[in-house]
Amino acid sequence: MSAPTSRSRVPDVLTVGAVAALVLAFLPATRSAAVVAISLLATLAPLVGCLLHRPARLLPWVVATGMLTGWTLSITFGARWPVLGEYAQDLGTLFGVGLVLYMFTQHVRSRPVDRRTHERAVWGRRADQVTLVLLIGLASAQVLTTARAASAPASAYWAPLDVLMIAVVLRFAFSRAGLTPSIRLFIAGCVAAGIYDAAASTTGIRLQPLDSVLSVIWAVSMACMVVAALHPSMAVAFRSSALRRLRPESGRVLGLMALAPVPLALAVLHPSGRLPWLVYLATACVVATLAIVRGAQALLSSEGHAGRDPLTGLANRRGLQIAFDELLLTARPGADHVGRLALLDLDDFKDVNDTHGHEAGDHLLIAVGERLSAAVGDTGTVARSGGDEFVLVLRPDAPAVADIVTAAFGAPLALRGPLPHSSLVRCSAGWVPLTAASQLPLALADADIALYVSKGSRRGAATEFAPAQRDEVLGQIGLSDDLRRLIAGDGDAGELLLVFQPLVDLRTRLVLGCEALVRWQHPTRGLLGPDTFLPVAEAQGHGAAVDTLVLRQACQVAARWAEQGLDRTVSVNLGRSSMTEPDLADQVRDALACSGLAPHRLHLEITEHDQLSVDAGVDALRQLADLGVAISLDDFGTGYTSLAYLQRYPITLLKLDRSITGADAGDDLIAGITSLAGILGMAVLAEGIETEEQHARLAAFGIDAGQGWLYGRPVPADQLDVLQAT
Repeated sequence: MSAPTSRSRVPDVLTVGAVAALVLAFLPATRSAAVVAISLLATLAPLVGCLLHRPARLLPWVVATGMLTGWTLSITFGARWPVLGEYAQDLGTLFGVGLVLYMFTQHVRSRPVDRRTHERAVWGRRADQVTLVLLIGLASAQVLTTARAASAPASAYWAPLDVLMIAVVLRFAFSRAGLTPSIRLFIAGCVAAGIYDAAASTTGIRLQPLDSVLSVIWAVSMACMVVAALHPSMAVAFRSSALRRLRPESGRVLGLMALAPVPLALAVLHPSGRLPWLVYLATACVVATLAIVRGAQALLSSEGHAGRDPLTGLANRRGLQIAFDELLLTARPGADHVGRLALLDLDDFKDVNDTHGHEAGDHLLIAVGERLSAAVGDTGTVARSGGDEFVLVLRPDAPAVADIVTAAFGAPLALRGPLPHSSLVRCSAGWVPLTAASQLPLALADADIALYVSKGSRRGAATEFAPAQRDEVLGQIGLSDDLRRLIAGDGDAGELLLVFQPLVDLRTRLVLGCEALVRWQHPTRGLLGPDTFLPVAEAQGHGAAVDTLVLRQACQVAARWAEQGLDRTVSVNLGRSSMTEPDLADQVRDALACSGLAPHRLHLEITEHDQLSVDAGVDALRQLADLGVAISLDDFGTGYTSLAYLQRYPITLLKLDRSITGADAGDDLIAGITSLAGILGMAVLAEGIETEEQHARLAAFGIDAGQGWLYGRPVPADQLDVLQAT
């Protein structure tokens, strides 16, 4: 570990010096020198802190340096040159007032969302304002009375201002939740300096002798200033976000604790400027009353927020339960249906978060809440249950759920944020009718099942719950759990089996290779086809893992064919997840290496997907093509077909879908595709050949290879030779 540099030791030296001076200030014999020393250290500390920590806001620390410089000059030279000392003290105080005003402007300039004004009742804010106005008026009256009193010391009128300033600063500190250690120490130093000035002004000698007992308070103030300026958090001490962050409504009541003692503190100042005792008593009673009012408002606000989502202002889970109970209690006796409960989920929320950031996502949730509230109106309650899920509790006279979804999401949503824009967001919904015997957890579970069906069938739909859906969805969930165990290698979850279908030369009818097709031998459900479990694997994110297992098995089988002297290739399908897998090329190389299969005997079949990015799998497939692996485009001519695939990927074989190779397909279409493939240097394979007539027709177009039941159905590898002989 490297030794600390001399620059990094400077804060430690100053801090130790400040602590030593503070200790010496408590000793009468060394008090004078210690007070001067700690004042000089306090003036130097902000400059050192700025050089070391590079604060985000430099101006406040420059003003603080001016404040401390004026106070240091006054405390050091005030006894010798009183007039100069008072001017310096007033100049330092002016800098201090400017710094306090800067802190308050950060609060005033904050946006309503930052200050959460929507969470504060008007009468609660008015209680705060009336309290401040009342105390400012009381302090101002005492300043005027003291200044006009012939028996009052010349500087006594400063004391009420000091008391008021201390209270206001403490109120600011108590009501903030994000203050750094540096700013807290700085405020503590300002409060101690205010106490010193108020006590000194009341005695009539505002600039106390250095050996005075009150100088100890001054030393404490300067020690706080030194530590505040040297603490690492000084870099963000005056950042707007830290100064604007308010405590919760109940916590901000603490701010009144700093104002409550002001009437009593003013009453004990110099008697020459004292107002009638009844004035202080009446003011104290009014302040206490306002504090009670503020506390009651905070309590009511907290109770209200307990049932509200803090981001959108909609009902939360607690508010949802209340709305649900009220709906059932207010239902007409004997009614079969008392309302509906709908569960909504945003289909495109993740895209907004990923593309535009989480702030835009928050604005989207707020906008959706406003749209849903407008669509539901006074016929129900809108709640946010968490994330991007919303719940509607609807009375019998409420609009249909599908109509609410259309009204809320039919037009683009205007999103605020760093890059304001409009976005068309889709929402899927599931809903369930409610009866007088309904329970919220069960109703939510049924609505969730209906939502699952909506997302699985057609996104943006609103589906009513039906009991049959529960069995279907629970079956899918059970299948998902079994598939997860299967991928993890749990033998009790069954095994993946491969069957192979021949690919033949249409001219010679010789077997060129076989396509590997996967089946799942499930322990309780029997043999499952790929259409049953592959979509589940893709939805879970396990599609690539299934493809890898199939790839390894297929390469091992093909390697045995090569050992037997059979000149066959093996074709393996890659799903959408595999195309986005970062280590796709490494997985294929590893499968080839482990099996010993030559790369040219492996064909990888890809399928067009509209949800794939334009560069998905491009680099990996090009690397594998350079290695000798062939790339086929499966199901060409159906679904999402893009000619860009033919240029983007190193495709050597087009596999025409059965919708093109059937008897209904026109000759011109087949001839055109065959000609295009020839121009691009690609071979063509026709799928779904079941009759001799199809074989003859497709061979006449010059199609190179075929696949279908005419040549053999998918069978295990050990039955291929028997099938071929037949």
